[in-house]
Amino acid sequence: MIKDNIDANIIKKIREKYITNPDFDPDKVKSASKACEGLCTWVIAMEVYERVIKVVKPKQAKLAEAEAELAVQMEKLSEKQAELKEVEDALQLLNDQLDEVVAKKQKLEDNLELCEKKLERAEQLIGGLGGEKSRWTDICGELKELYNQTTGNVLVASGIVAYFGPFTVQYRESLLKAGAPGAARRTSGYPIPSPSTLF
Repeated sequence: MIKDNIDANIIKKIREKYITNPDFDPDKVKSASKACEGLCTWVIAMEVYERVIKVVKPKQAKLAEAEAELAVQMEKLSEKQAELKEVEDALQLLNDQLDEVVAKKQKLEDNLELCEKKLERAEQLIGGLGGEKSRWTDICGELKELYNQTTGNVLVASGIVAYFGPFTVQYRESLLKAGAPGAARRTSGYPIPSPSTLF
């Protein structure tokens, strides 16, 4: 543009010769010529523009430089934000995995506690059954002995009923004490209980 390329010598002459001249006023020049009024206004405007542009142009250059630096920094910021997003995503993934592992650990701990309780109950049950085993072993032994004596008991009871029936109670008791069942045991070959277990 022409206004940006006005020679410094011309501006110097305008300032010395025209701007300082009190007659170089568009209102005054207007009375002489309308065209000169426009020209006068334009010359004043160019001088003001040149004065302002000296202040503004370096600022515009600094602004352009700052904007370029800002663009570079914004690009770096975008890169850093992208890197931060990647790190945050990785952190979120690790947090999710941590939550999953903690939940699995809690489930395993719960299962372990349940297994320990089951084991404890099983040990109590086995301990209880161990006591029952000895009791049932004793009962089985007693029942086996009674079973083995059944034939002898029947034999002695039959003999007592058949042969001791007509006698008095006192006489029967004396016969039992004298060993009548023992004789039956010796002659029959069957195990026969002691007299005290018969009646």
